[in-house]
Amino acid sequence: MNALISVIVPVYNAENYLSDCLESLTRQTHRELEILVVDDGSADNSAALCEEWEKKDERIRLIRKENGGVSSARNRGLDEAQGEYVAFVDADDWILPEMLKEQLELLVLENGDMILGGYLAVGEKERESLRQTCREEKAKVAQPPVSCQLMDAKRYVNDFLLQSCSRCWSILFRREAVGEIRFPEGLSIGEDLLFMARLMPRMKRVLVTEKCGYCYFLNEAGAMLTAFKPSYMDQITCWELAEKELACFGEKARENVQLCLFQAALLVAGKLALFEPSVIRRKYMVYLRRCIEAAAGAWQVLGRTGRKRLSKGYRLKGMIFLHFPMCYLKLYHIWKRKE
Repeated sequence: MNALISVIVPVYNAENYLSDCLESLTRQTHRELEILVVDDGSADNSAALCEEWEKKDERIRLIRKENGGVSSARNRGLDEAQGEYVAFVDADDWILPEMLKEQLELLVLENGDMILGGYLAVGEKERESLRQTCREEKAKVAQPPVSCQLMDAKRYVNDFLLQSCSRCWSILFRREAVGEIRFPEGLSIGEDLLFMARLMPRMKRVLVTEKCGYCYFLNEAGAMLTAFKPSYMDQITCWELAEKELACFGEKARENVQLCLFQAALLVAGKLALFEPSVIRRKYMVYLRRCIEAAAGAWQVLGRTGRKRLSKGYRLKGMIFLHFPMCYLKLYHIWKRKE
């Protein structure tokens, strides 16, 4: 199968991981690739490293741009992509040798618009062993066929996208189905969700396979694992924007978005609770009010029936937070300190 796949790799200060990523791409058993490495104004040796890889493999192309965030880097890659199919791989991740070949075969067989694959979550300790897996020659034995589910966009939205599966990586897209849809710029969290939400009305045939070919690196410095900062409020904003994008998928999707919004508001409040209450009152009250407003709005929209879909723990936490927010934060703070 000779279809060209454009693999877009956004890079920002990733010199410690980039070679693992690029090596895994050059070792794909599907050989028809263009590997677009978009350097988003890195201050380290990332661009120079990519130039070395360009000399090793002509399928790699370095694109330089001023720093604008991961969304702008991915958008630049989409603008320059020439392939019939498109995939996104983050610079600190890597993929196993058969992933793109297997996804492409299923996508063509089923005439699909996109296929979601499974992934392996790995930490620093696992990097070396999984790196070695990428370098091993493929065993000369028959491989079991890869199975998949075929569904429409409405089912994918409710059963996957709005069930903690909002990623854009580990997916192969048909380029024509993506069209002119782009990632939202200006968000530090939730850009994947909104890109996928914008895409969904265009998706007619969606495939899902449990086969794991993507290695996702659990970066301890990642946005979701760091202490609170104002940009963390994007976690709330993205769900509010997603509701508008997914309005065409009906009441079930709207309820699912509100469940996610409510939980996001409590998660952000939990980040705030790591500060002393006096610090919150002095510096962070505007963010706390935003959390309360978002949680209260979702709580009201969900109503009694929708709230039953929350766990008992979330319902209890929600009631305490909405009625006694500072008390909730103080209790949460004490609990976290004991941990």
